[in-house]
Amino acid sequence: MPEIPFAVVLASYCVEYHDRNECSDCTPEGCPRLEDAGLTLDKFRAERLERYRLRKGSL
Repeated sequence: MPEIPFAVVLASYCVEYHDRNECSDCTPEGCPRLEDAGLTLDKFRAERLERYRLRKGSL
């Protein structure tokens, strides 16, 4: 498998950070940084599924 894009690595770090802490942009309604990270990861997963023609839930 090819190398994981840097944006995906950063997004995973963001999610991991938010599992333990709040950042300066966090509000009771959520965090835009965490939402952006989630979208980046979702897009990467969808592209990977399509690229390798994997069934959802197989990884």
